[in-house]
Amino acid sequence: MYKLLIADDEALEREGLELMIRHILPDQFEFLHAENGRKAIQLAEEHRPDMVFMDIKMPGIQGLEAVRQILEKLPATQIVMITAHDYFSYAKEGLLLGVRDYLLKPARREEVAEVLRQLIAVIQEERRRRNEQLELEEKLAHLLPLAENELTLMLMLEHVQDLEPQQLAGLLDIQVSKGYAMVLSFPRPGGAAWEEFRLVRREIYEAVKQFARTGLSCLAGPLIGHQLALFIPLPPGRSGYSQRVSSLDLGERLRGYVGQRFGLPVSIGIGSIREGWDGLSRSYREAVRVCADHHDSFTVHHYDDIIQSSGQSAVSLDEEKKLLDAVLQRSKQEAIERFGRLYAYFEQGGEQPLPALRGEVTGLLLFLARSVHSVAGAEILASLNAAEDPVSLRLSAESWVERLIDSLEEEQEHNRSHVHQRALLYISQQYKEDISMEQTAEYVNLSPHYFSKLFRQHEGETFIDYVTRLRINEAKRLIAGEQLNLKEICYEVGYKDPNYFSRVFKKATGMTPSEFRQQHEKQGPC
Repeated sequence: MYKLLIADDEALEREGLELMIRHILPDQFEFLHAENGRKAIQLAEEHRPDMVFMDIKMPGIQGLEAVRQILEKLPATQIVMITAHDYFSYAKEGLLLGVRDYLLKPARREEVAEVLRQLIAVIQEERRRRNEQLELEEKLAHLLPLAENELTLMLMLEHVQDLEPQQLAGLLDIQVSKGYAMVLSFPRPGGAAWEEFRLVRREIYEAVKQFARTGLSCLAGPLIGHQLALFIPLPPGRSGYSQRVSSLDLGERLRGYVGQRFGLPVSIGIGSIREGWDGLSRSYREAVRVCADHHDSFTVHHYDDIIQSSGQSAVSLDEEKKLLDAVLQRSKQEAIERFGRLYAYFEQGGEQPLPALRGEVTGLLLFLARSVHSVAGAEILASLNAAEDPVSLRLSAESWVERLIDSLEEEQEHNRSHVHQRALLYISQQYKEDISMEQTAEYVNLSPHYFSKLFRQHEGETFIDYVTRLRINEAKRLIAGEQLNLKEICYEVGYKDPNYFSRVFKKATGMTPSEFRQQHEKQGPC
């Protein structure tokens, strides 16, 4: 059903046009009548018709002015001008305003029918496009929270790849050059406050996201256990100190909001302002640390303030890099020694509370796992969270350092094995031709020297010996077949000189090809 507004100062014209349309397309229209331009504008704004048939010459507000005002409010409305020959110039002006078509009085049935078919086709196409747009928006509305969860988990688990976060940020329409992380830590499991938090955790999650995003672009991670992470990109142009003050103010406002609305305490940790995705991951580690340090006080703490006031210095990125280098070089002894130094720093002579110590160690292990492209982030978290004292935490962490090195060695061995299998397949396809070790090394994209070493390691023989063995075995099979002469067999297995073939064959079998054939014939049936 379509709504059609007919605007004409002559009632007979309106009724005649309605009657004609009812006969052309019965039961498809709901009709509205307007006797002047003012009434046409009022009815259009009230009923939002799909089509308007507008007479140009009417008392009061003229048809063209009514068209202009209607299209200003309802640009999708399809308007047809009705005019006499004397006002044809007005009809042309209407077309410039956005009028779809025009009819000359008296309108003929065929012309009206054709105009209506065209208008219906346009309206149906617009409705189809609108439905597709709404469906796309609905799918996007479901996709965006998933993309946000994926991106924030990458940052929390330090599993950031160069391209993926940028793609997800583009989907979320967020630009990140620098920023910081904020961690909200609610009551821990076990007490009455935890039970109260557990009952309203979903409501808290949505409320905190909405509050934080008021006038601020940020990413909200999933509520894991009793903690919620926010990643807040920052615009350029403000000093680090002023940004720190702003972040503390936001933290205080969030703490007050949660306390007032839900009656729950919350401890908030804020990391340093850092650049890029790796920087945001590090800021998250810092926020987790200070949040764990001061959880019982349920206040807001900034990592930079804690470092400055305690006289500590932040762990050098160079120290972390040296540990990573030892892991990448598969040097377990050096890696464990370097980890021990960092652990001693985190422990601060045994004065560091276990939650804070766990936060530091977890962040470091996740950094190592991400850097070696390990997918064990979730296992590392579960393992370290299960540690009940500093000793078991250290042993678990050292075990994970060794496991990460082992995984690198396994991956390297797998890659070597894969390359070796490709080489064997290539040789099996080419050994009857003029094949060389250099050609095979190039095929698997290794240097000849490294390929030769790798091949001997896997096969226990040189490349030449391996190819020779394949050729001689094939030659023995063909000789036993008795379908080819020895010269043909020589060429068939990849040799160009029968004499050379004979010498190689004798060296490998202890007899010449002729002697091998004679022996085979003697052993065969009489």
